[in-house]
Amino acid sequence: MKISIITPTWNRAERLRSSLESVANQRTPPWEHVVVDNLSTDGTAELVAEYARTAPYPVRHLREADGGIYQAMNKGLALTTGEVLHFLNDDDMLFGPDVLTSMSRCLKLTDADIVFGDVVLLDEGHKQVQSYRRHRQMNRLTLVERTITQQAIFYLRDVFDRCGTFDTRLRITADHEWLLRAFLKHGIRGIYLKRPVAVFRIGGVSNDPASEAAHRREREEVTRKYFSPREIRAAQIFRRLARKLPFGAAALNLFVPLRLDVRTLREKNGTLLPDPLAWIDL
Repeated sequence: MKISIITPTWNRAERLRSSLESVANQRTPPWEHVVVDNLSTDGTAELVAEYARTAPYPVRHLREADGGIYQAMNKGLALTTGEVLHFLNDDDMLFGPDVLTSMSRCLKLTDADIVFGDVVLLDEGHKQVQSYRRHRQMNRLTLVERTITQQAIFYLRDVFDRCGTFDTRLRITADHEWLLRAFLKHGIRGIYLKRPVAVFRIGGVSNDPASEAAHRREREEVTRKYFSPREIRAAQIFRRLARKLPFGAAALNLFVPLRLDVRTLREKNGTLLPDPLAWIDL
């Protein structure tokens, strides 16, 4: 499938280089790569020009002022022509050279609207892997307090026609709001593919300690928009107790609907296989 990659950036040329290299190293090249640049002044233009000269696929560099990362993502979305979209931030990287191959195969062979995997967290200061963020347990209640990391998701293009674009009134959590809107109001279909998709550098806007309070306020605002007080209380019980117990999620599902239209698949020798234990994760 034709995959369009969108990278918003602003004055991060040093980090952007590794992000672009992770795309250039893919065994299955993207259909195109759109870099949306908020008028960087640090050598980003020269870096992207160099990348465009050597890439075997079209590279478009849009340089103009924007009102934040989600406006930049919406601009990039409007410029692309691929069947599949992926938003890769300027300080993050694709995990390994086979990511586009795997995600494209999964979208082509299934009826999913989005496919997502896991991310590896990388400490910006120490250059060491900190943890592995798994998205295996995604249901209505986990979405109250958690989200699917944006860099882990590949979207069919037409899902944005049905669900709309990112809400630019939100500064930090518009990707989370979009997922809630898409799953809860539009009933999109998702597949969790059990594999790492991206390397996520710690230190972006959404995980900067200086913006933690603003992030929390936005998350609570979005949560109240899509969930009732009863559901929010149930989510707290789920996080603190039920999800830690054997079959806890399955038991809670008898009283509070948890399931989303999400299936779990795994890869083996290039073949997609169902995960026989996925029902436990809901």
